[in-house]
Amino acid sequence: SIQKELHRMRVVTKTQVENIAIKREKMTSTDTDKAPDFMVALRPHTVWEKTPVKLFCTVDGHPRPIVKWLEVCMVSDTAEYSAVATNSHGSTTSKASVIVKSESLSLSLSLSLSLSLSLSLSLSLKYFKLEITMLDRFGVSFGTEGVFENILQMLSMFLRSPLNNHEVLDKVLLFRKLAEIKVGGGAATLTLPHLAKDDEGLYTLRMWTKDGTTEHSAYLFVKDAAPSVAGAPGAPISVKAFDINSDYVLVAWKPPNTTNEAAITGYFVDKRESGSATWSQCNDAPVQICKYPVHGLNVGHAYHFRVRAVNSAGISRPSRESDKVTALDPAERERLQVIKLDGKHEVVIKDDDLEGYVTLPGEPTDMHASEIFKSYIVLSWKPPSPRGRAPLWYIIEKSVSGTGAWQRINTAVKLQSPRYPVFDLDAGKKYQFRVYSENLYGASEASKPTDPIEKVDEHGVPSAPGQVVATRNTKSSVFVQWDPPKHPNHLMGYYIDASLVGSKTWAPCNHKPYKNTRFLVHGLTPGETYVFRVQAVNVYGLSDESQESTPIAVEPALKRGVEYATPSAPHGITMLSCDGASMIIAWNSPKHRGGSKINAYYVDKRDADSLAWKEVNSAPTKTRTYTVDGLTEGTFYEFKVQAGNLAGVGVPSAPSTPLKCEAWTSAVPGPAYDLAFREVRGDSLVILWKAPVYTGASAVTGYIVEMAKKGHHYHPLNEEAIGHCYLQVTGLEAGAEYTFKVKAVNAEGVGKASQTSEPVFAKALPGTQEIQCGVDEDTGDIFLSFEACEISETSNFAWSKNYKEISDCTRVSIETKGKHSKLTFVNPDVSDLGAFSVHVTDTDGVSASHTVTEDALNTMLELSYNIRHPIVPLKHQLNYEVLEKGHVRFWLQCLKMSPAVNYRFIVNDKEVTSSDVGSHKISHDVNTGVIQMTVDHFSKASEATYTVQIHDGRAKNQSSLVLVGDVFKAALKEAEFQRSEHIRKQGPHFAEYLSYHVDDDCTVLLVCKVANVKKETVFHWFKDEEEIVPETPPNVMSGSVALPISLFSRKDQGHYKAKLSDDRGKDTSVLSVGVLVKVLSVGVVVKSLPLLFLSGSSASELVLQCTPEGIRLQCYMKYYTEEIRTAWLHKDSKISSSEKMRIAGTAEMAWMQIREPSEKEKGHYSIQIMDATKSHTRTFDLSGQDRGRVVGGLPDVVTIMEQKTLSLTCTVWGDPSPEVTWFKNENEVVSTEHAKITLEANKFASLTITAVTSEDSGKYSINVRNKYGGEFVEITVSTPSPTPSLRSPAKSPTPTPKSPTPPRRVKSPSPARSLKSPTPPRK
Repeated sequence: SIQKELHRMRVVTKTQVENIAIKREKMTSTDTDKAPDFMVALRPHTVWEKTPVKLFCTVDGHPRPIVKWLEVCMVSDTAEYSAVATNSHGSTTSKASVIVKSESLSLSLSLSLSLSLSLSLSLSLKYFKLEITMLDRFGVSFGTEGVFENILQMLSMFLRSPLNNHEVLDKVLLFRKLAEIKVGGGAATLTLPHLAKDDEGLYTLRMWTKDGTTEHSAYLFVKDAAPSVAGAPGAPISVKAFDINSDYVLVAWKPPNTTNEAAITGYFVDKRESGSATWSQCNDAPVQICKYPVHGLNVGHAYHFRVRAVNSAGISRPSRESDKVTALDPAERERLQVIKLDGKHEVVIKDDDLEGYVTLPGEPTDMHASEIFKSYIVLSWKPPSPRGRAPLWYIIEKSVSGTGAWQRINTAVKLQSPRYPVFDLDAGKKYQFRVYSENLYGASEASKPTDPIEKVDEHGVPSAPGQVVATRNTKSSVFVQWDPPKHPNHLMGYYIDASLVGSKTWAPCNHKPYKNTRFLVHGLTPGETYVFRVQAVNVYGLSDESQESTPIAVEPALKRGVEYATPSAPHGITMLSCDGASMIIAWNSPKHRGGSKINAYYVDKRDADSLAWKEVNSAPTKTRTYTVDGLTEGTFYEFKVQAGNLAGVGVPSAPSTPLKCEAWTSAVPGPAYDLAFREVRGDSLVILWKAPVYTGASAVTGYIVEMAKKGHHYHPLNEEAIGHCYLQVTGLEAGAEYTFKVKAVNAEGVGKASQTSEPVFAKALPGTQEIQCGVDEDTGDIFLSFEACEISETSNFAWSKNYKEISDCTRVSIETKGKHSKLTFVNPDVSDLGAFSVHVTDTDGVSASHTVTEDALNTMLELSYNIRHPIVPLKHQLNYEVLEKGHVRFWLQCLKMSPAVNYRFIVNDKEVTSSDVGSHKISHDVNTGVIQMTVDHFSKASEATYTVQIHDGRAKNQSSLVLVGDVFKAALKEAEFQRSEHIRKQGPHFAEYLSYHVDDDCTVLLVCKVANVKKETVFHWFKDEEEIVPETPPNVMSGSVALPISLFSRKDQGHYKAKLSDDRGKDTSVLSVGVLVKVLSVGVVVKSLPLLFLSGSSASELVLQCTPEGIRLQCYMKYYTEEIRTAWLHKDSKISSSEKMRIAGTAEMAWMQIREPSEKEKGHYSIQIMDATKSHTRTFDLSGQDRGRVVGGLPDVVTIMEQKTLSLTCTVWGDPSPEVTWFKNENEVVSTEHAKITLEANKFASLTITAVTSEDSGKYSINVRNKYGGEFVEITVSTPSPTPSLRSPAKSPTPTPKSPTPPRRVKSPSPARSLKSPTPPRK
């Protein structure tokens, strides 16, 4: 039983565990002496109060170490715990902190990017309000690798509490090899004893209470230490070990920045065992990527790794060593089980010990390449199951793809991990690999081979980053941002370099790859001008440098709580109007508005002949037009404008051209202004402008837009003035440069041209997308959606209708998230028709438009209605079909259907269900979408209108079928027929009704197939209600019955019936068969003519036969009777039978005899044979000069005594000369010494027989023929003999001529005809 088997397994397991423990103890006793080492170190924990926590570690060493636990108490259970392992060869310690959180003050320091440390302080105090004020803060710090740095410290902080006596801590709260934190005396200090580039990053000190948090952050920069060899690269960064296995790890790192050094050609990876100071190099040749698989490790040993970079100058200093990793099987713990013995003790065993008596391992699975590079590939697979009852290792084989030849590749290595790196593969070849698992009992079957693998670098370095923009930040820092590369190829980060303008020397701004696309560069020299560049980094190395940024001077930007950059200078200052004492001027927005929205403009002026500038507006203006008052008429003025934002006032614009203060009195309008471009594409754009301030003598009625391609003159784009302030320009040349001017028009004429627009190139921004118009599939809302190809932190999406900005409009709602903006219509109608556009501010012209037409709106409204009022889509409407037993199935099919669908069948306004007396069976199938109802008893009462109503979630639909009148009668008739057919088939019945088949020998077979018969079933044949008893009784058990009728003729036509019966019932089949053709007034109607099909189609060509009376034309066919209609023609004239030309036939042929032919009988003869469907014609030409014939000389009978000589001689004639053939008893006579044949002068023919015997008696004949015909003459020769032995041939000795007369029975190639009897009438 199962209980006994489980008990047996527990006993066996317990014994095995004891034996394993003894063996391991013996093995341990023979191990090499070893100092203690923590294979798995203690891990820190942060828990809430009253939560249990368990600390554990794994220790190795020989003799077995003794472990002691120590606690360095802080507050309550918050403490640092230590495990000290000691044996005769030394001791080692592993530490971990346990932090208990409570409702009191907590303090932590978090180090982002490279270092993450946490600290918590708990006090057993009642809740009170605690205020923290930072009196001093640490700033941006700069360090050098390998230097002891006490760099991040809060010199002082003030804590205010209502308690007079609270504990003040002044001790080391957290200590690690790489970092030391000290809090006390109102200050917090972080010390990094062994500084490395890995420590570079943003450090944050955060203090929090229940009333809130206080924090401060600053960046730590760490530069490379001096190289060991001049020109050697810096040390690699962030060395980590991944994919750790029993004898394999994958080491990865990040490449250093090589600003001024030669390019890196490769890396060396070193390892050392934990507890040892000796490093060993892992790779003989430098690896060219930032990953390397290290194999051949000792199971259970702990290792550290480091990396050195190589270039043409030498080898770098080693990187910081990685954290300790232990070579262990990661799946080892998953193969452990805990078994309770006697309900008290727990024993941990491996799954391997429970595999029973399986000794051989199974084959590994899922073999594939987990790493593919030009330098190497790494093979990975899943371990086998079962593993066998012995230690396991692996054997790997490779094969060049397509060859089928396998070669072992780890001959000298005993693999214990399901990982293996392969280095020595030929470039350009594809390989396949397979793996075996093996133990001391043998090897498994090979795994499934991998797909073909080629040693290639799949990606390569990233492409260069995009545009680099630098803006001011502080007196010693600059804010740099850039576009990411188009091809990141698994990007790790970026390196930023800076260079003084005019200098060719570049200096690194960061020494560890930075992941974001914006960076604050510190440590710059105030007042100097710099340019910046960026490189992208991945596992293959560094990309090409980006283009340099525009030069920027290091100057401070205004701080108002948040650091921002100021705007760039406005441009395009122009005059819009002048009255002689004031001017209205306008300008264009700055190209860069800095880090925040522009909220102020300041205008300065001066006389054109003066150098002193005067402030125009002390209070800022937010618009880009301004009225400058207090001017002197006739004086020329220059203006400049500055823009301001939260960061401060930007640089001033360049001075405008001198503008004369002179009153405008022109009747035509002034210039339009503020020309802008939207939706710039390769062949089109949209230009916008603002109406002129000065309108002239009358209102502005329209605008003329002029355009000039670079190097060409301006020409107008519109012949008639347009009434709105925008124009779509098409037909541009892709990539060409254009400028534009706009002129306003009023009743007086065309006004002054606007200031020339800035040059614009007919080229779309990379990644430009258009506005998408659609209907939300869930809500039915009609929307316009746009996704920007680029965006900045300060960008906004500005939507317009007919290029007028939409603001506070209740007809639409706008939602923006990231690069995506969506405009949704609220109750859309014809008032929402028009051109909708969107542009993204603070970009290089990201914009698009979409015109909503009436047709498109109607289509979307219909779709919206369908979504908001959904219907269940139908593939097939309600239909019916009659089933086998006369049941009627009503069904429809949905395109899709959920399991929660509801439906009901309604018949004449009354719902029916499956429970209605069992007469209705209703069901559905979600997979096929079919809903059906089967009516078992379909009768006259079933005449009705059938309807199915469907509800599926919010969707619904219905379909109806009107089954009344003639349609219902046809369905009822079909149902009753199927019902009767079902009843008929319960007993013996005809599976196939009577039909006929005509064999090649013209036998008509009446055939039928029967089913559901037994030995007692009786079968009868009837013709015209009279039973036919065939010679062979029908065998119904064979399933097929046949009645043969030989040489079917008129007497055989009639009504044939087959009857089948036994005690279960009976069945009848009827077939009418005939050969006559009934002629009606409208044509010929053939009911059943089985043999006529074989007559004409099997007819041979006409042949000529000579007879004593004359000549005979013969046509052979399979079957011939007088009922077959034939017609003989001579020279296309019909021949009637007469003494001269007699027409007759036999069962095998039709013939016409011409007695004593003369010249007038010469000519073309033909016979027409009409069967049931068409006419068949055969011809013969009798137009020759003279046929061959016997002129005379032969007797009819000859009697001659034996041993005498018989000579039969005659005269023959014909033109051309005929051929002569002699026959005896229808066999041709060959000339011999006994019977000699001669023909003299082609005229005298003779047959001479010497020494006649009784054997020479018989029927002799001579056949004389040429191409126009011939004849033959018969002679009877008898020889008296004492014993009568005359041979009487059965047939008359009609000779067979040599001429190509066909044999009398010619097989027709036409197949036998067959016709089934009609289905019996339905009752």
